[in-house]
Amino acid sequence: MYKDKRIYVDHNFSSARFINEAPGPMLSKALDSNSYEGVRLSHGDTSQMMANKDTLLDKLSESMDNRFSDVRSGILSNTKIVSFQQWPNEYSADFGDSEVERLIDHFRPVLISAGVDVDLIPDQWTIVKSYLYKEPTTLERLTWSEANRKLRGSCPDILDLVDLVLCMPASKADCERGFNVMKMVKSDWRSSLKCETLSDLLMVHLSSPSIKDFGQAQRSRCGMLVA
Repeated sequence: MYKDKRIYVDHNFSSARFINEAPGPMLSKALDSNSYEGVRLSHGDTSQMMANKDTLLDKLSESMDNRFSDVRSGILSNTKIVSFQQWPNEYSADFGDSEVERLIDHFRPVLISAGVDVDLIPDQWTIVKSYLYKEPTTLERLTWSEANRKLRGSCPDILDLVDLVLCMPASKADCERGFNVMKMVKSDWRSSLKCETLSDLLMVHLSSPSIKDFGQAQRSRCGMLVA
């Protein structure tokens, strides 16, 4: 899930900075014993190793910064509102307001097409915050599933936005798999498929259980329905 990956990325940034400033436990052990995996290290080996370490960490930090720049400054940085670990300990009236506005602006066409009333989202966000901070369950143990059960009736639009953010994939593997399936479903021979039909077929291929999970009873029941 993306909200969890974001925490791991921030942790890796911090770890890289820490190791760049001071040797980690394994490197400290090698430096103290002047050996690595039973191989005795000379002074030249140690100096070269430290130089290589600095170069490696600089390149790693640069690559991570380029790869995950949106996590800190782009639209993805606004998704922190769905991670209860990043909520303030005490109620803050304006927490997340600007992030919610930016998410609404970014996803407006998708939300409107799904029947979400985007004009009601800011007020519903205030209600959700106020309600959840009064819950006896601590924020660290709270889940959006619980919030959905309790607030779906009164705050459906903000919860739809939260659901949209939560379903964002943490990697592009799911997207690549979807494109591969789409190429198989909409082949050259079936190029006239309408968008609605293609969407339904992709839903069946991507979200349905494997055929191996169907036993004889399920097959018989499906056969009776078809007949």
